[in-house]
Amino acid sequence: MYNRITLFILLTFSVKAFSQGELNNETRVVSGNEKSYALLINSNGWGLNYRYGKRITGFKKRLFDFDFSYIKHPKEIRIQNTYYDNQKRFVFGKLNILFTLKASIGKQKEVYSKFDKGGIAIKYFYEGGFSLAILKPIYYEVVDQSNPNPNPNTPNVIDKLFDYNIHSPADIYGRSSFFKGITETKFKPGLFVKAGLSFVYSNQYEKINALETGLIFDIYNKELPIMATAQNQNYLISIFISYRFGKVGIKNKNEFVPDN
Repeated sequence: MYNRITLFILLTFSVKAFSQGELNNETRVVSGNEKSYALLINSNGWGLNYRYGKRITGFKKRLFDFDFSYIKHPKEIRIQNTYYDNQKRFVFGKLNILFTLKASIGKQKEVYSKFDKGGIAIKYFYEGGFSLAILKPIYYEVVDQSNPNPNPNTPNVIDKLFDYNIHSPADIYGRSSFFKGITETKFKPGLFVKAGLSFVYSNQYEKINALETGLIFDIYNKELPIMATAQNQNYLISIFISYRFGKVGIKNKNEFVPDN
């Protein structure tokens, strides 16, 4: 999947690069502050982002980012109980669903400017801030062997947390409702850093359309118990690809703010 996404990005950049043959003779537009959103695909999940970028100079911004992400353990495998004719799939041995909320501050600098409105600008950015891990327990529909159902394909079930010493794939009929156990949610504080490249290809100065890629590193004060059947860590490392869209305010089309 990630190879296909990478190929798509490379093809997009190639087409855009060839389109920069016609130079724009207009005075460079100096944009104001940025408000944008992003959809992220991580190597360990997916996420959403909101960014406020405060203009420092013509080529630099101060970034204020807020992220919400869903994180998967690398050992998660969805299976089905083959003893029953049902379509319920579940991750065997999963203890908690992990979400993260993040707030960060950082900088962005443009290193390659557009030749014209249809070109590509390349920027790099780095950020750091606080992360809150949200661990929502998972309940399973466990087959009640003490109260069998006359219909063998629809067993009586009991909502239970996973117990590595008792449960096997044959004992689990499916996953319980997401809301089961939501009042037992736990939180773990942490820190994170993020760095990457942004490829801006919008043909309008006041609009943002960009593809971004980079790395994220999170660390928490305690281990994150996602799986009972695999090793858990107190840190997360992921590669991300995102699509960003939004707007910037135009200050003055005849103004140029030098990069100090």
